[in-house]
Amino acid sequence: MNPALSALDALQEVDHAIARIEREFRALDSGAKEKDEYDRLRVAYDDAAQTLHAIERDRRDAELELSAVETKKQDHEKKLYSGSVRNPKELDAMQHEIEALGRQRSRLDGLILELMERGEEQSRVVSELHAEMEAARSAYEAKSQAYSAATRRLRTEMAKLQRMREERSAAVPPGPLKRYESIRAAKHGIGLARIEQGQCRACNTSLPKNTVLSVRDTDALLTCESCGRLLYLAPEGGEHPH
Repeated sequence: MNPALSALDALQEVDHAIARIEREFRALDSGAKEKDEYDRLRVAYDDAAQTLHAIERDRRDAELELSAVETKKQDHEKKLYSGSVRNPKELDAMQHEIEALGRQRSRLDGLILELMERGEEQSRVVSELHAEMEAARSAYEAKSQAYSAATRRLRTEMAKLQRMREERSAAVPPGPLKRYESIRAAKHGIGLARIEQGQCRACNTSLPKNTVLSVRDTDALLTCESCGRLLYLAPEGGEHPH
């Protein structure tokens, strides 16, 4: 058997391991879904908090306005009942002003009550969104940390395998290596197929007996007529024809 085949088999073991690492890389969950959910809830929380801030600001403004109205109304009432104003027109105008201030106070009382109720409801919404946002943040951070740890592990393994591949590639003569790489590129990353029980392990096609014998007994680099991959008969695991 061509000695290059054993070296190619060892190289392909590394290539299989590299392909496995690449599949694991592609399958890693970076937490993009969790990040999107966290970002969505963060925006919703910020919007809700701003709405609550606006409600509380409007309530404070209404309370300040109410205080000013009440003070003005009390001043007018004191002046009205003190007897210091005797002109009928002035008295009538003052009475109308007091009534208008009373209506304004009632309106502000209603507005403040409404704003208090809205504030309580909005505060509940803000609290709920904050809890949801924090839960989403924790989920995203956990997924992100797991992704980072897995990425570091896979990169370490990949670096080790790449070094091993360089070493094993150097052990293969240039001609067989070039042929292996060409077939591997065209055959989904598998350039070499072991012979097991008279079959090509890659495509499970039964091989002619003389092909198996030639692989075992000569230096020829033969390929499977079905899948086109180089054939290799492992001394310890392949079938030895009689």
